[in-house]
Amino acid sequence: MIAAAQVAQLPPLLRFGLVGAVGFAVDGGLLQLLVSLGGWGPIAARGLSFPAAVLATWWLNRSITFRGQDGGGLLRSLVRYLAVSLVGTGVNFGIYTSLVLASTTMAAHPLAPFAIASGIALVFNYLGSKHFAFRG
Repeated sequence: MIAAAQVAQLPPLLRFGLVGAVGFAVDGGLLQLLVSLGGWGPIAARGLSFPAAVLATWWLNRSITFRGQDGGGLLRSLVRYLAVSLVGTGVNFGIYTSLVLASTTMAAHPLAPFAIASGIALVFNYLGSKHFAFRG
């Protein structure tokens, strides 16, 4: 287990990646739960899993990745982070939906297109967070 002090010493992009891994687990775990146990479709399930992940990653990025660069207070950083996340969501969701609709295999295994879309959107989200949502 990595201690909080050790995480704080990592470069910001690595911290962002670790927070993203938590967001991936929140989003992917809820996605799979809703599809497998709830009977939801893979696209509708993202409508719930993604906002849960955005709130979790905003809080962790504010507390860990960009600590001290709060973007002007709690509400302001949340609004800015949501703006970045909405554009990042467009990238992420567009890629995810395209893959799910293009392939029955992808639709049957929604974590695969989810991982691909998340990886591509990561770079956009980091730069948007660094230069807009949490700018000092």
